[in-house]
Amino acid sequence: MSSMVRIKVDDARLRKVLAGLSPQMNEKVRKQGARRALTPYLKTLRGLWRSASFSGKPTHRTAIARATRFDIRRKGSGALAPLQIRMGVQYGKKGGTLAKGRQRVWHLLENGFKHRSGTVVAGRRISTRFATTNIQKLGESIAAETLAAAKSVLRL
Repeated sequence: MSSMVRIKVDDARLRKVLAGLSPQMNEKVRKQGARRALTPYLKTLRGLWRSASFSGKPTHRTAIARATRFDIRRKGSGALAPLQIRMGVQYGKKGGTLAKGRQRVWHLLENGFKHRSGTVVAGRRISTRFATTNIQKLGESIAAETLAAAKSVLRL
């Protein structure tokens, strides 16, 4: 998860609704909204890696798709701290038992590499292009889902 794209969700309606919640409920609702918003994008990114055309067998691409995850954490102390959302390929055992470590070539396929012979193989930038293309839709989707989650909590 090396490439980073930053999204700042700033919606006046969302701020107003979240201000009425307790700090713990505020964090819970923001995380829940982000999870719901990211799930379809995660499935799309996995599909892009699964269907990417490279020479050879698709074992590494399948492993990359299986090890693609998102992680939502507080960045800072306190329940009202901003959330840091990371989406990408998880290396190591947390990549999943179905990936079996084969996802470790993601950085080579994504960013490219240089052979010992001096030949340069360009990276495909599948994840980076996906993130930069969908950044606006992703921010709007996070705001909408968080607002929906907050409204459902307030109705209880």
